[in-house]
Amino acid sequence: MHDLLRVSQSVIYDPAAAKEAQHRTCWCQRALTSPGETLGVRRNVDGSGASLAGVSTCGSVWACPVCSLKVCMQRQAEVADGMKAHVGNGGYVWLMTNTFPHEAGERPLADMLALQAKAMQKFQNCRTYKRILGKGVRAGSIKALEITLGTHGWHPHTHSLVFATPDAFGDVKEGDTGRMASRLIDELKRAWYEALLKVGLCEPSQMSDVIDHGLDVRGGQYAAEYVAKFGRDTKWGLSRELTMNAAKTGGGQKGAHPFQLLEWAAAGDGQAAAQFREYVAAFTGRRMLTWTPGLKAALGLDELEQSDEEAAAAQLPEEEVVGAISAEDLSVLTARSMLGRFLAFVSEYCYDPSTAQADIDDFMAFAREHERRASGAISAPYWSARTRKFYDPEAEAK
Repeated sequence: MHDLLRVSQSVIYDPAAAKEAQHRTCWCQRALTSPGETLGVRRNVDGSGASLAGVSTCGSVWACPVCSLKVCMQRQAEVADGMKAHVGNGGYVWLMTNTFPHEAGERPLADMLALQAKAMQKFQNCRTYKRILGKGVRAGSIKALEITLGTHGWHPHTHSLVFATPDAFGDVKEGDTGRMASRLIDELKRAWYEALLKVGLCEPSQMSDVIDHGLDVRGGQYAAEYVAKFGRDTKWGLSRELTMNAAKTGGGQKGAHPFQLLEWAAAGDGQAAAQFREYVAAFTGRRMLTWTPGLKAALGLDELEQSDEEAAAAQLPEEEVVGAISAEDLSVLTARSMLGRFLAFVSEYCYDPSTAQADIDDFMAFAREHERRASGAISAPYWSARTRKFYDPEAEAK
């Protein structure tokens, strides 16, 4: 995860911009929260992970694999609480997916996202949608915007957890693949096609394909699985359920999650690096999940939601401080892309408080034997919290 973060930082770093003007992910895990030179090393009591105290996180679910995992896990808990409350009140949660023909993915990503948002707005404001999922039937929805990259380019799609009644879609029948079918769902499929047609995301000649594949409704079991897996994929920080099993097949790209691009960029794929930059530019500032206004209150949940930045910075439960490193040590690890390796070492081996610091010191001596692979620059407050200095402690010490 930290190795992919280091790749992300290198890919999105703009050499023409000032250090303080870089994307916030560029300084994730590299920005000290206080001028002090000591950073606490924290280890999960169960050995499942480790982290550093005294460094800031970026909270970007789109650009940062490390923060993405923590934020996703927080969001998963919030959604699970909402589902439990709704089902406990006699409701039912459906999983609806809206997508469009892959050929549209050959457009610039930012343009596609704008058209997709317009199509969703038209769909939810149409008479068919309001009649089927209107007041008294649907309490609200939670929408998740997802994206994959395939042979035809970018492929955005929207997953919606629909909090409704058990009979919201009428007399439904479940197919072998889990897709639900009913007369009302067929009407929604047609309405979605018409919304896509109006915004230019499909052609009349594609009507049959869009009606067959553009809108998918699944039952409570799939909604529960969606939430249970959300953010649990430790490799990417996002569920493979959401990313359609990111993979590279036959020398091409098929349903690849954007974080997959970082692996290819690390191997020298310039196109993958450019595509990741386009993705970050298009998604920065967007919300991962959007709740219908008033839904949380209706479910008896706290309306005050942690921001992504707060969720990423939150200390995980059952952590203990087992040692410390210096700002120069952080610079050493950053310059050698070894921060992830260091934290994995702490997680696995630094369980004995009496020897943990010595083990940490031994690892740092081992790290210094490796050659620098990149900049070891870090950031720290200077004079005031609003003023920061950017420096490379290891390089300056020589």
